[in-house]
This record gives sequence, C-alpha cells and structure tokens, in this order.
Amino acid sequence: MYHLLSYPIDDHMPAWPDSPQLDVDKRLQIAKGDVANTVYFSFYNHTGTHMDAPNHYLADGIQIAQLPLERFIYEKPLMVELPKEPCQKVTAEDLIPYADQIADCDLLMIHTGFDKVRQTDVPTFEQRGPGIGSDCAAWLVEHAPALKAVAVDFVSLASYSDQEDGNEAHRTLFRGKDGHFICGIEDVHMLPVVGKKLKKVVALPMLIQGIDSAPVTMVAETDD
Repeated sequence: MYHLLSYPIDDHMPAWPDSPQLDVDKRLQIAKGDVANTVYFSFYNHTGTHMDAPNHYLADGIQIAQLPLERFIYEKPLMVELPKEPCQKVTAEDLIPYADQIADCDLLMIHTGFDKVRQTDVPTFEQRGPGIGSDCAAWLVEHAPALKAVAVDFVSLASYSDQEDGNEAHRTLFRGKDGHFICGIEDVHMLPVVGKKLKKVVALPMLIQGIDSAPVTMVAETDD
C-alpha cells in the first residue's frame, strides 16, 4: 500500500514564521473564453514538505537539482517514535537506544507527534516546534554511515525557539564527514504510516536548477 507523506501546497500553509505564501496568477482561463487553463505561481522553496540540500547552509554545498537520483530513494527507511513537547529538542540520548537500526538505515523518520499540532495549533507549530539538537546532528554524522536524509514532522530541523543551535545542527549534517553528508526533509506528514512497517520511501523534489532546496512529493510503501 502507498501513502502520501507530503502536504499539498496552498496559500495558507503552516511554515517558518513570516515565510511567503503561495501566490497563483491565472493567466489563461477557459471560463473566460481562453483555449486552455494556465497559471503563473510563486512560493517560498522552504514551504510545506521539502528537502534541504547542503547548499541551504553551505556556500559551496551541493544544490537540490545536483543531487543524484539515489539520494531521493530509500530502501531501508526507519521511523522512530520520540514524542516531544513544544520547544523540546531531539537529542543524541534519544537516538542511542536505536543505534543498531540507525546504523543500517538510509532514511531516519523522527515522529514527535507535531504533525497533529500542525492541524490544531498553527502558532505553536510554527513558533514553538521541536528541533534537531546540534548534539543529535553530530551523533548522526558519526553513527549513521548509510543515512541519506533525516525527516521530521515539525516545521524545520531548527526550532524557532533556539535558532542558533538549529543553525549549527543544519551545518553539521550538511558538512557531514569524509564526504558523506545528510540531507533534511522537513514538515513531513507521518501520521498515515504510524504503526506500519515501512518497505520503501521516495521523496522526489522539484528539480529547479540553481536553488538550495525544494518541495518534495514523498510517498511511502508499507506492507498493509
């Protein structure tokens, strides 16, 4: 069975505070006598379910459209349940009990329960969400040699409540070690696969040249 893990992009998306929203300009409209429907649209590339490539924080880092195709396909995904309250961070200590599994996975999905908050309390989701602690990022770089990406169900790897530490977490993952870096996939709708056995996950971005990151269409395959 397949499950959509991306949120549809609309003009009222929960996002990092003060992010621009989707703007759609209808250029041709059949309803007005035109031969077809066409639109011009613009939106912030860090809106909705999106993947951060290293260039998001590193001037010389690889951009989203430069990543090889295998970076978007995950044959050994792992979801861990780590409930978090507003402003709490995911720490290295949280991950240590899963160390053996994480060492073998290529996608780590961290489910804190904040995808429920996204639906019920947008200000809390945007301004007081959890974050990946810089110690957690450093631990992943050292102990997850096969990891291509870490996915979270909150607005950003960085918590708005502690942006300095969140910035360091981004840089640590993107710098990586010995040429191996870890991408981030943010604002993922994980509820459809909670309690299910993950077989495969694909997260395909918009391949726009020259930008750091992009929205992804993320789909999971499960046994049921």
